[in-house]
Amino acid sequence: MQDSDKTTNATPPQIQINKENTMSIIQYEPVHIGDFSSFIENLVSKTKSKRFRAGFMKKADDFKKSGKYIYRTGKFDFKYRKTWKQTDGTMYKRKNKARTTKREDYLLAHDLVKKAPRNISYQRLLWISVGKKIWGVSQFRLADEHIRLYVLNPTKYSQLKNLLIGNLDGSTAH
Repeated sequence: MQDSDKTTNATPPQIQINKENTMSIIQYEPVHIGDFSSFIENLVSKTKSKRFRAGFMKKADDFKKSGKYIYRTGKFDFKYRKTWKQTDGTMYKRKNKARTTKREDYLLAHDLVKKAPRNISYQRLLWISVGKKIWGVSQFRLADEHIRLYVLNPTKYSQLKNLLIGNLDGSTAH
C-alpha cells in the first residue's frame, strides 16, 4: 500500500432524527482513498492464484461507424510477459515500447484465454471477481474531473454463471 492509500473501518449503523421528526438510518462503509488501479492489484495479489475474472463493455470492431459496445468477460492476471504463445501457436515478443494508456484510466492485464494483453477501461468495468468474491463496479465522476468515486457492491458468488453469460440483472436465464 502506498502512503496515500488509506482505508477506514466500518462502524455500526446510527439512527438519526432530523428537525422534521423523521428517522433515518445511516450506514458507514469502509472507504479506500487512493489509486483504484493499486487497490485492484492489491486485491488480486492477496489471492493464491493471482488471477481474476472481469466483465466489461468493450468497443465493437466497427465502433467508429456504429458507436456500439460489446459485453465481454474473461480470465486475467497481472503477470508481465516479454514473450508468449498466441492462440495460433506462434510466439509473440513484446516490443520495448512505453505503455500507451494511462494507468489511472485503464487496467492492463494479460488475457489468459485469448493469450494477449488487454487494456480494460475502468469506466466500462462492470464487475470483477477475485477468489470466491464478486463485486459490481460503479463509477461516479465528481465536480472535479480528476476525482472519481468507485463503489464496489458485493455480489453473491452464485451469480457468476449469470454474469459470464451476460445476464447482468441476476435473473435466471432459461
